[in-house]
Amino acid sequence: MSVVPMKLVTLTGPIGQFDPLAAACVLDREFHPEHALSILDRAGRLRPFVWSDPYAPLLRRAEDLLDALHLSPAYAPFEGKPNLEAVTAYLDSLAQSLSDLDARRDRQQALMDGDRTIAGELENLRSLSTELSQLWNLEYVRFRYGWLPRETYDSFRASLEEAPDLFFVPTDLGPRRAYGIYFTTRNGLEKADALFNSLHFTAVRLDHTVHGTPGQAIDEFTSLAAKAEDALQSIEDERAALAVKEEPKLQSVCSSLRYHSGLRDLRRYAACSKESFYLTGWMPEDAVPELEQRLAQFPDCSFVADAPQDLPVGVKPPTKLKNSFLGRVFRPFLEMYGLPDYHELDPSSFMALTYCLFFGIMFGDLGQGLGLALIGLVLTKWKKMWLGGIITLCGLSGALFGCVYGSVFGFEDILPGFKIMEESTLLPGSSNVLLLLLLSVALGVAMLLLAMVLNIINGVRQHDFEKILFGPNGAAGILFYGGIITAAVSTLVLKVDLFVPAYVIPVLVFPLLCILLREPLSLLAAGDPGWKKVKLSEVLGTGFFELFETLLSYLTNTLSFMRVGAYAITHVGLMMVVRMLAGSGSDPIVIILGNLFVMGFEGLLVGIQVLRLEFYELFGRFYADGGVPFQPKTIHYDAHSGN
Repeated sequence: MSVVPMKLVTLTGPIGQFDPLAAACVLDREFHPEHALSILDRAGRLRPFVWSDPYAPLLRRAEDLLDALHLSPAYAPFEGKPNLEAVTAYLDSLAQSLSDLDARRDRQQALMDGDRTIAGELENLRSLSTELSQLWNLEYVRFRYGWLPRETYDSFRASLEEAPDLFFVPTDLGPRRAYGIYFTTRNGLEKADALFNSLHFTAVRLDHTVHGTPGQAIDEFTSLAAKAEDALQSIEDERAALAVKEEPKLQSVCSSLRYHSGLRDLRRYAACSKESFYLTGWMPEDAVPELEQRLAQFPDCSFVADAPQDLPVGVKPPTKLKNSFLGRVFRPFLEMYGLPDYHELDPSSFMALTYCLFFGIMFGDLGQGLGLALIGLVLTKWKKMWLGGIITLCGLSGALFGCVYGSVFGFEDILPGFKIMEESTLLPGSSNVLLLLLLSVALGVAMLLLAMVLNIINGVRQHDFEKILFGPNGAAGILFYGGIITAAVSTLVLKVDLFVPAYVIPVLVFPLLCILLREPLSLLAAGDPGWKKVKLSEVLGTGFFELFETLLSYLTNTLSFMRVGAYAITHVGLMMVVRMLAGSGSDPIVIILGNLFVMGFEGLLVGIQVLRLEFYELFGRFYADGGVPFQPKTIHYDAHSGN
């Protein structure tokens, strides 16, 4: 549960050696670059490194060609710096080959679509045995082909048949459309068009190059469309063959461009004087010796490694976590809240242990816990889901506490254990329900005190006297909270009244005064003369409201832990309902479905509630997050340059 110690490294040397040094010591190493001008103070003698990236445009072209060939970016070996003219010529040639294939494909696609369209237009004329060429050559008669709604045709069919200068020939009567041709004289065409427009007639344009009967034409154009489709497949096969042929070289070119573009990008972090460059960045403390070894091949270059505490205020190291196994599993949950600051404790292992503890208590069932663990393993191994590891650990914790409760798939009579619904042996005259709720509150008190201790540790690391001594989660807060809990337990359980002045004043009143005056007291403890400028009236005016909020938070946070016991009780109640529905015969179908429902429904609710306890009740007392992730300059060959 720790943050990796960092050092700020400043590399310097002749400008001409920037690229080889960056390639050997920075790129793809444990080096988080920072903008040198924002850190180094050289009285204005430094200026930004003049840089441009001639590789980036070619890299984007190469990536576009990979996409066009349906290839994913991947690393391929390359040698030396790429010859930009040769790379440009290669990409131009490959792009031209693809352009030619695309043009041929588009032509065949247009031919296929056109042939299929014509065949589709003629399909509703298949019942017509007339040669279509005869229709094109009519001298005194005009015609239109199309369709109108079937309902409209049925309603106006008699009127159409009685029209003296109009002849409608239905060719295909479907349930929704009536296809057909209407004939009329040349002089009556305008009147006929107006009539059919009023009937919502939709004209279908026929290609005048079509000859033969509609059936013959349909067969002909269907055959032509099939030939065009075969030609399209042939072109796609050519494209696939081109991809197989060019993939090694194109991936190598792309990898080379990506590498040198990333190397060139480091210049934007650097500063330079007339003859020298300066490149700064954070490195893990244990990686500095390796840097020193690599730098030995550059005798004209040197470096300086500074510890964070030796740097000016405002220079913030990035955060790199050194997690245990549990911490790594629960890190995605931690990142939802935020990374720890460099000077904070890493709470991921603490979160993992407490999350599993709370989940196990709330979801204590041996059978269902093992079932959840199995589901988590499946999600982890086969689906590669990070959530699967969390579900597995929570399921195992639930199974462990299932042994404590003696519960197996909701059956309480298989194993001995702490039976929630039975009478308590520790609290005569009451059930274990009350005992479980009291234990949940006790667990909450212990967790809140532990969170305050962690807050004090963070305060020591950050040299923050408010966190250490005077804050509501510091020594004053621990004294007040622990003192009032002790007094309450002593009075209610042991019948020893501690609410007397000799106890109340030093243990309860004094800590509250420290919390109320924490701002000036913290400045005074830090030796900051600014404490004299703090106005007592302002401190008291806002302090009383903050103090009330602090007292309320102690109460609500403590009582919030009752949900730990409440969900354990709810789990027993749900399984009692399942057994009741199963009846005296214990219907196996009902038992199985009931257990699956409870596993899914309660597992989701418990997971959310435990996350709430972690984030609001615990993290809020000691964890401020705000850390900057440690991001070394690394080339990712399997991603696009824009990612």
